[in-house]
Amino acid sequence: MPSLDDIVAAAAGEERDAFRRAMAEDLETARRSRGGRGFLPAERPADLARTLGRDRRERRLRRLAG
Repeated sequence: MPSLDDIVAAAAGEERDAFRRAMAEDLETARRSRGGRGFLPAERPADLARTLGRDRRERRLRRLAG
């Protein structure tokens, strides 16, 4: 994966564009591969708080019921 330094150091034109496209593709691939255990689907802090809040409430209810 090219770094930002590679893009900045590249001469303007097709080489720089190629580095940018490669970096964008790598970032998109990394974004899609995230998920599974330990990752929460949240794009904003409010989404994260909402998701964590539900999880905490469910665990609390299970503790009280058990």
